[in-house]
Amino acid sequence: MSDNVLYWTFLGLAFALPFIIGVSIMRRTNRLALSFWLSTVLNAGMTVAALIWWKSVNMDSFRIIFGNVFFGISSVNLMVLELFALLSIRKKTTIEEKSSYE
Repeated sequence: MSDNVLYWTFLGLAFALPFIIGVSIMRRTNRLALSFWLSTVLNAGMTVAALIWWKSVNMDSFRIIFGNVFFGISSVNLMVLELFALLSIRKKTTIEEKSSYE
């Protein structure tokens, strides 16, 4: 595979894997802070690893900066989307718990 295909594969994995893990932790434990911070740490770790890899396979500074900007945008988007997803899961489970008591 070329470096470009690997770049987009790593970008997709760094976006999808922390999201899936964060949502699954939230569904199991119903603890918002734990699931958000664990997925954020995983997201940051994967993003930093991908940034280091991208810098090591490219010599052109424009490609490095352009790639790093997309990794940064993806990382921030994941944190925002995951926070809203986790809040909606928490709200849904809170509403279900209240209706089961009535």
